Amino acid sequence: MSSSNPSILIPVLDDWQSLDVLLKNISGTNLPSGRNIDVVVVDDGSRMAPELSESLLEGSVQSVRILSLKANQGHQRALALGLAHIYNEMTPEFVIVMDSDGEDRPEELSALILAHEAAPDTIVVAQRHRRSEGFVFRLFYQLYKLLFIWFTGKPISFGNFSLLPRSRLGNVVFNSGVWNNLAATMLKSRVPITFVPTQRGTRYHGKSTMNFTSLMIHGFSAMAIFSDIVIGRVILMLSVLSAFVGLTVVAVIVIKLGTTTFVPGYATNIILFLVTFLSLALLTGFLMILSLLSRRDQASALPTQLVNELMREVIQVAPRSATERVSA
Repeated sequence: MSSSNPSILIPVLDDWQSLDVLLKNISGTNLPSGRNIDVVVVDDGSRMAPELSESLLEGSVQSVRILSLKANQGHQRALALGLAHIYNEMTPEFVIVMDSDGEDRPEELSALILAHEAAPDTIVVAQRHRRSEGFVFRLFYQLYKLLFIWFTGKPISFGNFSLLPRSRLGNVVFNSGVWNNLAATMLKSRVPITFVPTQRGTRYHGKSTMNFTSLMIHGFSAMAIFSDIVIGRVILMLSVLSAFVGLTVVAVIVIKLGTTTFVPGYATNIILFLVTFLSLALLTGFLMILSLLSRRDQASALPTQLVNELMREVIQVAPRSATERVSA
């Protein structure tokens, strides 16, 4: 599958039923300029063998390639390996990344492609203008976005549903951050981003596994992409706090020893606590700097280097459902 057709990359973990529905919906979508689509599915160590309808290769779907990984790598790493495979083995006009559960709607594909045609050298991302989760989840999601801006200086308001032009694919796959979080990596790539407003679709089957814990891990993984900026801002914050603590300690000592103003007996305990806090803050900042500098000496393995090692086989679903298995 080395055609110049656009590609759609979809990670899947056991949810073949939803993928089947998604592919049928993509097949029935009329894409701008009559484009056909080559679909790349990353099987992230599913327990069940792929099960797809024989009639899925109709309409816009030209072919389907399933990359079966040797073991579960997690959603973000599966995306990274899929992008690496496309970069190494294919020459698509562009790559659209979307989930298989139906929340990324095939109806939005045309809007992403039209935005790409208007600005072909930018990454196009789907920006949901309203979320439909519960109040508590939405509250913490807003908190996550505020913390992300505070620690990185960059707003983030989109997920994985995106379009990457071929010319910009290297900016993402050769960034080690793609292992952790695709959206944050696109922000860090310095590639211009075009935002397209979209609506959240309805899941085809089952319930979302995203919960508070998942959101927390997702948030930390996104901020980890900007670890140098985050550490710099944390150190600055610790420096300000340390200066405040130092001035407070000096003020208490001056008042106690240099004036007749009554100072409570527990002032000594307060001074001890503040000095301890100051020492810990300075030690934490020093360790953060050492950690950042040590990581810069280590070369990270990129998805393009590991994709063949982590892939068990390639299942090629060619036109008219002629299925071929190729060992990796």
